[in-house]
Amino acid sequence: MVGDKPFRVQTRATTTSTASPADVWDTVARLPLHLEWSGERASDDTFKLLSLDAPDGIADVGDAFESTGANYNGTFHDRSTVTEAMKPTSFVIDTDARLDRDRGPAWEAHFEHRYEISPRAQGSSITYIETIERVNYVPYWLRWWARPLFRPLVNRADRKQLENLARLAEERAGRHEA
Repeated sequence: MVGDKPFRVQTRATTTSTASPADVWDTVARLPLHLEWSGERASDDTFKLLSLDAPDGIADVGDAFESTGANYNGTFHDRSTVTEAMKPTSFVIDTDARLDRDRGPAWEAHFEHRYEISPRAQGSSITYIETIERVNYVPYWLRWWARPLFRPLVNRADRKQLENLARLAEERAGRHEA
């Protein structure tokens, strides 16, 4: 909320995978793997996960972890908690984030990261929905007039990360079959 007005912005990205919904879900639910598909494999060094301190194994509701991430204008410092873990269809992480900006004041926001996984003929459909709420201020790129420019850029970046997730799930599924 900013002032008396509620604030909420949502983006969405979708991709497909030849991995089963269970294999995709297992890849999302193993939090340390996020550092691989959203960090090491990121196509852009200015938008990627940098560090992650999370428990090994399959995460469950209530599991908390911390991470840092590169952003075009600084570094995110995140505190996250798993809020939904319904194998093989959904996995949700709530994050309280602080972006220490290179230029401008720090930006604080609450994010919901929702992964929805559904079966398709040859594997899975994966949808990532990011909801931004409870900000300490609204940066220019989230103002109503800038959202038509902002949303496609974020969706493209999120889709690339999602494609990395899909490929990693396929690789991990292939190792289990061998």
